[in-house]
Amino acid sequence: MKILQGCVRYPPAPGGAETVVKAYSEGLRDLGHDVEVITTDLYTETPFVKKEMPSEVNGINVTRHKAYTVSGEAHYVLAPGMVQSFLSKKADIIHTHSYGYFQNHAGWIRERFQSTPWVITPHFHPSWSMWGGAKRKTLREFYDTVIGKGTMESADLITCVSKHERDMLVSEIGISEDNIKIIYNGINWNDWQILPDKNIFRKQYPDISDKFVLFAGRLATNKGLSDLISAMDLVNQKSIDLVITGADMGLGKQLEKEASEKGVRMHRLGHIDDETYRSVLAAAEMLVLPSEYEAFGIVLLEAAAAETAVIGTNVGGIPEAMSPGNNGLIVEYNDVDNLSKSIATLLDDAKMCKEMGKAGRVWAKNFSWDSILKELEQEYSCLLYTSPSPRD
Repeated sequence: MKILQGCVRYPPAPGGAETVVKAYSEGLRDLGHDVEVITTDLYTETPFVKKEMPSEVNGINVTRHKAYTVSGEAHYVLAPGMVQSFLSKKADIIHTHSYGYFQNHAGWIRERFQSTPWVITPHFHPSWSMWGGAKRKTLREFYDTVIGKGTMESADLITCVSKHERDMLVSEIGISEDNIKIIYNGINWNDWQILPDKNIFRKQYPDISDKFVLFAGRLATNKGLSDLISAMDLVNQKSIDLVITGADMGLGKQLEKEASEKGVRMHRLGHIDDETYRSVLAAAEMLVLPSEYEAFGIVLLEAAAAETAVIGTNVGGIPEAMSPGNNGLIVEYNDVDNLSKSIATLLDDAKMCKEMGKAGRVWAKNFSWDSILKELEQEYSCLLYTSPSPRD
C-alpha cells in the first residue's frame, strides 16, 4: 500500500502525537508499505516556533509545508500547501492525526475529490482541557459544533487510542461510535528488551539526588505540574529531588519560580536524547503523570518497561495505559493531598516500588508496536476491500 500520514508536526519536533505518527510510519514501512508524511515546518506550537528540519527521517520521506497562525486566542495552525500535497501525491490510504487541525481538512478534500479511503486518529482533548481563556474555549465549542463533527463524520474510519477517548468523542462531539475502532498506543519493545542503564543518566546529572521523582512530557498547562510541585512540598523529604523533562511550552520559568518559593529542589532538563530518556526513567523512584487530561499516556508504558512504578491521575486514557494497583497508584486530578500521600507511600516502601516495577514490565509487553501495527494494517486492508471506485 501507498500510505500518506498527515500531522501538524513530525520529529525531530517533540510530542506525543508526533511519537505515534513516527511509530506508525516506520512500522508500516517495515511491514513493506510505501509511507510518506505530510506535515508543517513547526517545531513547537506554543510557543509558535518554526525550524528547518530534514525531509527524510529514518528512511521516511517527509514533506514539510510552511505553517501560519492567527495571533492571540484565535490561534489556529494553517498550512495551505498541504492541500496540494494531498491532492497530487499517489495514495491508497490517507491517515491524518490530531483533532481540529488543518491536515484533517486537507485529507477531507482528498477524500471528497478522489475517494481515497481516509482514516483519522484524533488524539482528542475535550474543550475544557485545552489551553487558553474563555474566548478560546468559545471558539473551540463553535468549531466542534459547526466544523469538527462534520469533518470527523466524513472519515471512513476513526481510530481512538483508548476507550475513554472514544467515549469523549461520543459525548462531547456527538460522533456515533459505530465507525470508531480502538487501537491503543504502544512502545517499540526492541528499545526496552534490555533494561536501560541508569548510569547513563547519573553520569550526565551527578548533582541530582540518589532518589528522585520524575515527570516526563510537555511542560503544558494541562499536565498538572503545579500540583506536582505542591505535592512534593507536602511530602517534605528535602533529600528527594523533582526532575522534569520534556519540551517547554512556555511554563518553565513559572514552574521554577513555584518550586523555589516552596523550597522544592527541581531540575528542569528540557528535551533529552532517547538513550538518556530511557536511562532517567529507569533511575527514577517513580514516574508521576498528574495531568488534567490525557487521551492515553505513552510515558506510562515507557516507565513500566523500565521497571519503574507510576502514579497517574484518574482521567482520560491514563487508567488504560497502566494497571492501577499493580504497577502504580491512581489519584484524582487536582487532589494535591492524596498525590503527596501516594508519592510518600512509594518513597517509604521500597519493596512495593520494586514489585510494581516488575509488574509494570510485564504489563508493558502487551503494548508492542509490532502487534498494534498489524492491527492497523488489517483495518487499512478492510477499507481498501470495501472502498468504492474513485469518483470521476
